[in-house]
Amino acid sequence: MPTIGTAGAASARAFGFTGVATSGSVTISTSGSGSFTVPSYANSIQFELWGAGGSGGNPGGAFAGGNGSAGGSTTISPAGYSLIANGGNGGSQAGGDRSNGSGGAGGTASGGTTNGTGSSGGSGSRGSPPAGGAGYNGGSGGSTGGVGSGYSTGVAGSAPGGGGSGSQADEDVNNSAKSWSTGGGGGGGGYTTRSFTPSTGPSPATVLSYTVGAGASSPGYGGAGAVGQLKITWS
Repeated sequence: MPTIGTAGAASARAFGFTGVATSGSVTISTSGSGSFTVPSYANSIQFELWGAGGSGGNPGGAFAGGNGSAGGSTTISPAGYSLIANGGNGGSQAGGDRSNGSGGAGGTASGGTTNGTGSSGGSGSRGSPPAGGAGYNGGSGGSTGGVGSGYSTGVAGSAPGGGGSGSQADEDVNNSAKSWSTGGGGGGGGYTTRSFTPSTGPSPATVLSYTVGAGASSPGYGGAGAVGQLKITWS
């Protein structure tokens, strides 16, 4: 569990409590749990959270199946407010031969003054695998190009929170009678933000626990979702 706080003057000035009003910011883009020690701030402190991206689906149908999975949620609770940015949902495999899977819904968010939902992943068509959804105010979804006969592997989303693109399999791209199928794109992560003044926000030296959501893993051929993010800025 990483701890961002008071280990030394330099890190304290940048990341944690010093007893003297400071300004700075920290961006946490590694998935997992940790803690942040609130620094002294004279004007405001802002928390921004992005959920992780969902992964794209495998082709399914007559080819390898497997739905994408949801990205993880990013959370922190300053001054009694539970800020949550949920991950995007995974794209689904095609339900049968010569068909397209559905895109995953974008992640929602709650607790902030702005709560945004990520973009949904696409459903695509033959010869055009679907893109992943963008994270709200965040990274773009993956986009699969260079489609040919055989498997076309999805592409991972961009951080923070981009969904992975769907994959496609085609027995013969030049023969309309041959089998093909396409997995749906993963949804983008949600976003939330809230700012506080010294009179309404967390007290200096308060230790806040947080979690940054992990990007969803590829089911084999669909693109992976991107990691979420937590950004804290104070002045």
